[in-house]
Amino acid sequence: MGLLASVKTDTAKLLEIAKQKAVSKFISHRDEEGYLHLKYYNDSQIRIPIIPFRPHQEEAQTKLFIDGVKRIYVWRPRRSGKEVESWNFIVQSAIETPGLYLMIYPTNVRARMVLWDGAIVMPDGSSLRFLDMIPKKLLSRKPNDQDMTIKLTNGSVIHVLGSDIDPDKLRGVNARGAVFSEFAYSDPRVLHILMPVFRQNNGWIFIQTTPNGMNHAYRFMNEVKNNDKWFCRIDTVETIVDKDGNRYITDDMVDEDRKSGMPEWMIAQEYYCDVQVNQETLYFSREIDNLIKTNRIIPDLIIPNSRVYAFYDIGWNDSTAVSLVQLDHRCNPHVIHYFEANNRTMSYYVQEARSFCSKHDLMLHSHYIPHDGQKRDWNTGKNTVDFGREMGENFVIVPKPTSKINAINQMRHMLYRTKFNKENTTRLIDCLSNYSKVYDEKNGIYKEEPLHDWSSHGVDSFQTMTLALDGNLVNVTPMEIVYINNV
Repeated sequence: MGLLASVKTDTAKLLEIAKQKAVSKFISHRDEEGYLHLKYYNDSQIRIPIIPFRPHQEEAQTKLFIDGVKRIYVWRPRRSGKEVESWNFIVQSAIETPGLYLMIYPTNVRARMVLWDGAIVMPDGSSLRFLDMIPKKLLSRKPNDQDMTIKLTNGSVIHVLGSDIDPDKLRGVNARGAVFSEFAYSDPRVLHILMPVFRQNNGWIFIQTTPNGMNHAYRFMNEVKNNDKWFCRIDTVETIVDKDGNRYITDDMVDEDRKSGMPEWMIAQEYYCDVQVNQETLYFSREIDNLIKTNRIIPDLIIPNSRVYAFYDIGWNDSTAVSLVQLDHRCNPHVIHYFEANNRTMSYYVQEARSFCSKHDLMLHSHYIPHDGQKRDWNTGKNTVDFGREMGENFVIVPKPTSKINAINQMRHMLYRTKFNKENTTRLIDCLSNYSKVYDEKNGIYKEEPLHDWSSHGVDSFQTMTLALDGNLVNVTPMEIVYINNV
């Protein structure tokens, strides 16, 4: 190729690149209903979202993008379009304000199934993928299928993920906005870790869910619904209506699910956002309901000058959880502190327990570990009990329960005797509230078998406490002072 031909080829490439950049540039504005309009320099126009919103979705859109409300929490019934609503909030914000945005689901598997690979059915029967709700000319490159990441031409990054990752990995992440999808089924620690970020950078949070018993989502709604910094709305199938007042989810649709075998408690929860005492899926729902009604989550609960006992669930490849407990004069437990961590030596947990006791002028008496705690420490190679003795601590092995179901029933009884420190045990209460049964998708039933997830570690530390108390392994005999008369 001659020099002139080469120059012509390079010039053509540069012109094409310049043309593409010109086409990708746009100006934006919002209409009165909050829709984002993009006008490109080639006179083409796009409205985001590309599909019409329902009135309740337009209300939330107006609150977020026009009224400037940075904290939104909505309870929506099934079939109310929660994913379309919240996903388009992420997309709009990423287009308007460059930054990192997070779409967070209960699990990574659910994130991929519902959104990344998911689609909605349009009125004409066709399908529209969630990823295709972003105009292709706004993408800087093809979405990364491996880590579910989307990059826009303005530099924004959208990351779709599950809350079942190690939440500590999100520390220091400077996100500008986040959606928590189906928050009632997610690990709430992700929200707790990200909240300071949004306070600092004036970012926004949109939480949407259908309730799941009296768990963290229920308690959090009660905490923020009267907070003027939050917009909260609880909907039912009767309030999700079009502009003419017609319901999107009719009684006939609800009756169809009822006739197919859906129990009444689930209909109340899924369609009317009516929080139910749901022991069919959540093991401790009745006990948590009683805990709340009898006001046994108590601010500043600590018994002065009383012994403290530490009860463990030891994780060898995941979290280790520790409950610090005092006993009242009837040997009823007061859980005064709870903490958990990953990949730490046993000395870390002992020091954390010591530090808390020292801060409150309490004596740390004994440590109780489950039957498998006799394994060697995963960093030092020492037996856990011997390791504790070297630190000057008394470690006690708690025998294995006769069965998991028997242990769960013992914990149910113990919960009626237990009080919790409000400030220090929120995570443990979240774990107990969310401890659920395995769902058998093949047969459409819940098995009498616990699901192992983020809630398991806290529950197992409570199990260690229950087994130790029921087995009379806790030494509650007060120390005697002996006076010696040398005369």
